[in-house]
Amino acid sequence: MNNDWRVEPVLNSGVPVVETIPVRLDPDQRGSIRQMAGDLLQRMPGLNVTHPFGQQVMPGLTAKPNLIIEDHSHIRLFEHTGDEAYSYRAMLLAGDADQVIIGVRRSSGFENYCSDYLGLGSPEVLTPAASTHMESLTQRCLKDDAVINVIAGKARQHNGLNVIPYMGTGAVWKLAGEIAERAGVPIRIASPPPGLTRWTNDKLWFARRIEELFGEQALAPAEGAFSLALLAHYIRDMAKQNERVAVKLTDSASSAGNIVLRSSSLSNVSLAAIRHRLNHLLRLAGWRGSYPLMVTAWESPIITSPSVHVWIPTPDEGDPKVEGIFDQSVIGPQSEFNGAAPTALDTAWQYRLAGEAFQISCLFQDLGYVGRCSFDAILVGSSLAGASLHWVECNGRWGGVSIPVTLVNRIFGDWRQRSFVIIEESHLKGSPQKFDSVLEVLSGELFRRNTSPVGAVILSPGRIETGSGYECLVFGVDPADARQRAQRVAGKLVASISASTPLCR
Repeated sequence: MNNDWRVEPVLNSGVPVVETIPVRLDPDQRGSIRQMAGDLLQRMPGLNVTHPFGQQVMPGLTAKPNLIIEDHSHIRLFEHTGDEAYSYRAMLLAGDADQVIIGVRRSSGFENYCSDYLGLGSPEVLTPAASTHMESLTQRCLKDDAVINVIAGKARQHNGLNVIPYMGTGAVWKLAGEIAERAGVPIRIASPPPGLTRWTNDKLWFARRIEELFGEQALAPAEGAFSLALLAHYIRDMAKQNERVAVKLTDSASSAGNIVLRSSSLSNVSLAAIRHRLNHLLRLAGWRGSYPLMVTAWESPIITSPSVHVWIPTPDEGDPKVEGIFDQSVIGPQSEFNGAAPTALDTAWQYRLAGEAFQISCLFQDLGYVGRCSFDAILVGSSLAGASLHWVECNGRWGGVSIPVTLVNRIFGDWRQRSFVIIEESHLKGSPQKFDSVLEVLSGELFRRNTSPVGAVILSPGRIETGSGYECLVFGVDPADARQRAQRVAGKLVASISASTPLCR
């Protein structure tokens, strides 16, 4: 690692892509994947459709200003209206020439922090009118002529615009189409078409693609059920072979849609009783009767849970790029994400993970995918020497690792220039905080460009200001130092947020 911390910052906004593990396929492998994609497009012709949004809108990125929006409304059981916790992460991808859409009350403290501490510039912040209905951030924008006119003016001024969404939903593509129509200029969107966005984020659909690429040994046993009766049948059968089984909502995130059951609790229980129990647990989790549901073995022991992060460009820009592999930290019976760090796996494992992720990415590119993507996996076994690699899910969107890693690329040019860890907490029950007061609490612990080479970067003000948690990136002089600093920062944040209110998980 380069220990010269005075690296000149890369202030280009958007998506600086750093390929860290080059992977290439021989022509036969590449041809086989291309044929697989062609067959799938014949079976699912709506996967890559974009024409309803107008001829001026297409996937990709150009050298134009960016409009950045983080809208989570299409992730089931996540956030529906305000994106309260994460809305401001969009600032981390923006620079002076850009616009950011924020769906929550403005945090001038965090906006100044991004400019003054991180040196990211001062983008234009747009806030669409509030809604009395359960409308997403993007839907609010579509109803706010003033906001759209400001965006269209920027696009017209620069003869084009990039839209960088958290996730390429139909509403985001519709927004891009509306901007293009009003501005009369091309709009590029850094995401796959809406149909492909939907399916790549579907756990069951992704499992079928893994099986086609690598065989059934590349994933845990899994089935899709279109009724509770069939779900109960699959669970009872799977419980005979596994210590625990799980039911997953196929399009949820952050483990919110996972229900984990001990197999011992299902023995000598009728199918009717299992069905009744599942219905109760699913309803408690927020399920509203949609199918299919996924049932899978909840495997153990798990050595580590790596996540491979890629950037998939348009085909004329070349092959997908593997940007890095990160070991995820998870907590609780549902394996909830609470942090990550650059992987500690050896080179052989890194190249295996990167190689398979690259093949998945090539398939996605041939289907029409463009933009950020990551693939989560687990290594199952008692030791790395005999571990099995099982792919778990695809995140066809940005997230809690890709945004901070891209931020590091923006500041230093290459995330490998720094040792860091990402930490996250979402279960505090404390007092609301003013953002500036938290900066005081962390005085001496904060990273500051060209002044403080190590320390914490606050990734979003939402949870801090509501007293529910935090998201931070913490730099250190080496991995051990980064972990120690992260523990110290977390302790100070918990003490400040919790105040006299008891901590609750």
